[in-house]
Amino acid sequence: MQLKRIFLDLDDVLNKFTVQALEHVGCKVTQQALNCYYEKVGWDILNAANWLRPNNILTRKEFWDIFNREDWANFPVSDEFEWLLDNCEALVGKENICILTSPVLDPGCAAGKMEWIYKHCPKWLHRQYLIGPPKHLCAHPNALLIDDSDKNVNEFSKYGGQAILVPRPWNSLHGKNTMKYLRDSFNELLRPFVRPY
Repeated sequence: MQLKRIFLDLDDVLNKFTVQALEHVGCKVTQQALNCYYEKVGWDILNAANWLRPNNILTRKEFWDIFNREDWANFPVSDEFEWLLDNCEALVGKENICILTSPVLDPGCAAGKMEWIYKHCPKWLHRQYLIGPPKHLCAHPNALLIDDSDKNVNEFSKYGGQAILVPRPWNSLHGKNTMKYLRDSFNELLRPFVRPY
């Protein structure tokens, strides 16, 4: 099936959100903690924060209230950021790439994410984003989602789309080499279009 659209997740795909956010709330994030993140807490960043600092438990509201618009606007780009943009553009063209991101229930979060896009992404992406949680609504057989959430990837696939899960310590591909996995996944996408010799 020919790929026509690519949807890129923002947090932890294009930027480095989780580790930076945990450090922002006072957690010490060691390599040892990252190695057992998935088994200990799975996806939930609040559970991770409370696991990493058990003497200072936060409620969900307390955790998210720590972040303001400037925080959301200034998370650093991911190591894969440029590679992803270049390779997605090569697959479907600039006009067929869209950023998908799900903000927390704070208008400052959505505004900060928009600011992040303007600050870090090339100009052609400045108006190619959708903000909201139901990413599966963008699924169709010619669409690809690149995300770090097992749930998002599984739902996108369930609704007829294609998906690549980006390996991270908090998902089911933890421990895999991220760049190797992405390269292999992109090569697999290209395979049906390469003529045999």
